[in-house]
Amino acid sequence: MYRRSKGFTLLEVMVALSICAMAGIAAMQATAEHINHLSSLEEQTYASWVAENVMIEQRTLGDKWQGKNGAKGTETMAGIEWYWRQNIAATADKSFVKVTINVFSDEKLEHSVYELISYLNKGSK
Repeated sequence: MYRRSKGFTLLEVMVALSICAMAGIAAMQATAEHINHLSSLEEQTYASWVAENVMIEQRTLGDKWQGKNGAKGTETMAGIEWYWRQNIAATADKSFVKVTINVFSDEKLEHSVYELISYLNKGSK
């Protein structure tokens, strides 16, 4: 009589290994996407702080504020050099202007990271 041995065949082992390998690859891709997303969130957070700092500087000038459309500048935040540009637009109320601060990660102002919009009182000019 022929005895059948107990255990897995080579084919069964190969199928199980391929399933485990695919699951491992999927888990690594999900982890990599998560890390990239965290990096992007960190960049946006720092850029938002830069924009808020610039906007606060504008607000603290009060009546001395000389809003210049297209004004540019740089700020260092978290050891990174950030570049910003200010755009000013008129509003329906002539005593207010719309101020937009765009923050970029590159000197050529091509990679926009964050945009902050606020309204400032032009004061008595």
